[in-house]
Amino acid sequence: MIKSPIVISIIIIIAILIFGSQAVYIVDETNHAVVTQFGKITATKSTPGLQFKTPFIQNVSYLDKRILTLDTPSQEFLTSDEKRLLVDQVTRWKITEPKAFFLSVRTESSGEARILPIVEAELRAQIAKNLYSTMISAKRDDLMVSVQSEVRDRVNENGIGITIVDIRTKRADLPETVEQSVFNRMESARRIEADRYRADGQQKADIITSETNRSVKVMLACGDRVSTEVIGQGDAAAIAIFAEALSQDPDFYSVTKRLEAYQTTIGTGNDRVILSSDSNFLSMLNRELKSKISIPITSGPVTPLSESLINPYDEIATNELIKQCLPD
Repeated sequence: MIKSPIVISIIIIIAILIFGSQAVYIVDETNHAVVTQFGKITATKSTPGLQFKTPFIQNVSYLDKRILTLDTPSQEFLTSDEKRLLVDQVTRWKITEPKAFFLSVRTESSGEARILPIVEAELRAQIAKNLYSTMISAKRDDLMVSVQSEVRDRVNENGIGITIVDIRTKRADLPETVEQSVFNRMESARRIEADRYRADGQQKADIITSETNRSVKVMLACGDRVSTEVIGQGDAAAIAIFAEALSQDPDFYSVTKRLEAYQTTIGTGNDRVILSSDSNFLSMLNRELKSKISIPITSGPVTPLSESLINPYDEIATNELIKQCLPD
């Protein structure tokens, strides 16, 4: 039986396609390619492009060339001051030697399984050397640098073909069982400190208030004393002025003062004054005594008052009086 040329051509094309697909593989820019033959590595390719292999005999495995992230759940650690701490860390790593990595762990998930215990062990050792306060301060970055250096050295010693890029903690918290008690202690400590500040402030306020009250009382007493002295000096000056003025014409002053007394006592219209008819107070109103009252006319020049008796306070003198009562 002779086969049709068309059928033979189709069979040949299919065979070529199958053979070509087995002989050619593509290396992406994000991957390493590891070529194995009967379980033995024959080549590793990291340069992007089209590559060739022996069909049906050699196999190709791909490894990620990008930076990978190992993000683990929070783990409980113990600090040097016996404080339990939940630390959530993230590790970034990269496959730099695909042959060594493939021989050691073969897959990325197996690589993470190899890295995780190393990271946790070194992180636990470093945290155990430091206080709790270090983990919640800026010094935590220095601690993580030490962890990263130690983990990198141990990974290099194991020769698994990876490089640790970075190790960081996303957060560090207390366990929920002790978190509330710690918060309560912190709140109590802050309340005590606040009460101490309030007591100090109240003490200082009381001192300031008492000093102010004392100064005010001293100034008021001084003001009363100065006021009394000034009033006494004014009264003395007024008496001296009146005495000097009245000494020039005593009779005229006597009549004037008596008229003012009449005006004050009986000039209002609503008051009643009962006096004896022979009272000296009514001597000027009694007809029988009118003839006896005579007021000589003042003669001669009027003597002006002595200027030494009129000494008003100016602004400078007033300020000097005020200074006497102001505190230093």
